[in-house]
Amino acid sequence: MNIVGEIKWYLNEDYARLQFSESSSAFSIDTVMVPANHRGEGIGKALINHVLIMADRMGKMVRVSARPIGECSEERLQRLVSYYEKFGFRIEDRGHSIAYMVREVVRDSECYGAGS
Repeated sequence: MNIVGEIKWYLNEDYARLQFSESSSAFSIDTVMVPANHRGEGIGKALINHVLIMADRMGKMVRVSARPIGECSEERLQRLVSYYEKFGFRIEDRGHSIAYMVREVVRDSECYGAGS
């Protein structure tokens, strides 16, 4: 059975969101969207960390299919991969415009996610 969830962060008229699903063994981050005028403020990081903390507490790995929205260049894909690597994700498989990544359970974490 899959459970689907959404976390929203309201920013006045706008909102950022993260959609995820949960199976018996893993969480999957499906969509992370932050309005362009709020990027770089740590909102995406906070949303991702929320899911990582839930998954760790439940003893589940987290999967993400890293794929840039819009034009997909090698540079944009690599930037996205590097972003997720800061959260502890590693590449399992990679295609031309997508990287399938996984993060194992972190048992004793004091700090989550990208430092900057």
